[in-house]
Amino acid sequence: MTKNNELFTSMPVGKAVAKLAIPTVVSQIIVILYSLANTFFIGQIGDPNQIAALSITFPIYTLLTAVANLFDIGANSIIARSMGQNDELTAKKSSSFSFWASIFVTAVLSILLAVFMQPILLFFGADEYTLGFTAEYLFWVFVIGGIPTVAGLVLGHLVRSVGKTKEAGIGLTIGGVMNIILDPIFIFVFQMDVAGAAVATMLSNAISMVYFLVILAKIHKTSVLTLSPKYFSLEKKVSWGTLSVGFPAAISVLLVSVSISLLNGLLLKHEGGNILSAAYGVTSKCGTIALHISIGIAQGVMSLIGYSYGAKDHKRVHDVCRLSFIILTIFSVVFLLVVQLIPDVIVRLFIDHQETIEVGGVFMRRWSWCVIGMSLFNMYNSIFQAVGKWKTSLLLAVLRLGVIFSALCIVLDVLFGVDGLMWVQAITDTASCLIAMVLYARFKNSIAKEFAASSLAVAAPVTSNRIIAISREFGSGGRTIGKEVAAKLGIPCYDSELIEKIAVESGLAKEYIEKYGEYALSNKLYDNAVAGRGQDGQSSVDKIWFAQKKVITDLAEKGSCVIVGRCADYILRDIADCLTVFIHASDEKRAERIVTVYGQREESPAQRLHDKDKKRKAYYKLYTGTQWG
Repeated sequence: MTKNNELFTSMPVGKAVAKLAIPTVVSQIIVILYSLANTFFIGQIGDPNQIAALSITFPIYTLLTAVANLFDIGANSIIARSMGQNDELTAKKSSSFSFWASIFVTAVLSILLAVFMQPILLFFGADEYTLGFTAEYLFWVFVIGGIPTVAGLVLGHLVRSVGKTKEAGIGLTIGGVMNIILDPIFIFVFQMDVAGAAVATMLSNAISMVYFLVILAKIHKTSVLTLSPKYFSLEKKVSWGTLSVGFPAAISVLLVSVSISLLNGLLLKHEGGNILSAAYGVTSKCGTIALHISIGIAQGVMSLIGYSYGAKDHKRVHDVCRLSFIILTIFSVVFLLVVQLIPDVIVRLFIDHQETIEVGGVFMRRWSWCVIGMSLFNMYNSIFQAVGKWKTSLLLAVLRLGVIFSALCIVLDVLFGVDGLMWVQAITDTASCLIAMVLYARFKNSIAKEFAASSLAVAAPVTSNRIIAISREFGSGGRTIGKEVAAKLGIPCYDSELIEKIAVESGLAKEYIEKYGEYALSNKLYDNAVAGRGQDGQSSVDKIWFAQKKVITDLAEKGSCVIVGRCADYILRDIADCLTVFIHASDEKRAERIVTVYGQREESPAQRLHDKDKKRKAYYKLYTGTQWG
């Protein structure tokens, strides 16, 4: 048994967590570099007003992420469900709707910002020292670059919705790397200062968008994704279905935007406001390191928690959560210690302005006490999302930034001024973490009761029926052999007959079960782990697996039979007298057979054999933890 094969079933929790979390953390590090690039390179100019301009514009720029989340996350969910119901038309309508609707909304926002730029920036705290910088920055990243930014984000989610997680990760990486390369060119070589950072960001997002358009062009014949306007639809199940799922994610991003804007606006009203805003900008950007790494760990294990929860493996859920909390606690404590010891050094990396360094050092020391609470809060939130409790997750997000943070900003500003504002984030995240901890304790108690009840349940009886479970290479004739054996023994043979039963049990379309009942979405384990999972942590293929386990078990208890494929040998290993057989043949014979018997001539027979066998092997590894063949 290889290490990768055991991931969801029996791999030691530590290794499973590492295998899923490390790639996600790596992708988050790319996001961190992307986020820090503008602040770092602008900081080398040594002008706190330009750093302050980034702080002022950040909440406005974040609106683009909110727009993307509103449409792409909902479309991801609808496309996955539509594929499971073999409703290709709805999936096409959803992908077209999410793309064009997001472009339209972004275009409207860009026009409004262009027309009302000055009053909007003054409202967000710009003054005579920062107004020019903020206007130049937003002109390039929002007015000109808004559509490429949103289009790239939406296209990335659409590509991920059909299992192309590798391509989605590459698109994100391209954007981050190009931003880091282009920033110094436009800022220093072309001497454009903050406007140069904006142009670099706009071009990076445009390059990322073009990459995703190329990917879509390559896969459009073999996937349900389309950007064709003819599929654009406002029918309720498409438009409302998309918006209702994406709304919580959009609200979460908007709350971040509002909270940053509120705190930054209050800082700007105090004496030396631009210095305070610059110090807050550097502090919050450094905070993204802790934020994104903790999110990477928390989101990385979501699929493992969701899968184990769906499989009723409550002990594994507990073990994964416990280890994740330990890792996050150690990380956040180390991060806190580093910031407490060298805050001035960290600020100096971003800006060489003595007054900003002094203020930023104090700000960062106080802010950093939020890291432990923030990291654990992100983990609690991911757990609730993984097990389908999205309402609890949304409630926590609204309480944290919409209620606690906002109230503390106002109260602490009145009572303690700047000193109070510097402690807002730390107090907010500590309080939010304690609330999440209470809700998690209640959830854990409910799981413990469920686990105790399942432990007392009577185990499925071992049947005395004799079963022949046939696995086979594609095109080797396993189905034909199974039917002939069953006929000679006078017992039923279940092959394609299983599809109807699994469809009834799972509620999914027969065509979808036929396509994915024995084939993984991807040849790569990680792609299968994260692709197409809904709010309950399960993908449509997971649902097929659980349904066919029940159907096959019921058939074995009903009477002796022959079962072809669908991991029957593994499913019945402990509950039936089961003879397992693997049918194989030479590539030449199989290639000849799929042409003469199946009539499949649309592609190279040898390549089709290779692709089918690889996906059968990946499916078997994913759900059994053992070697196919």
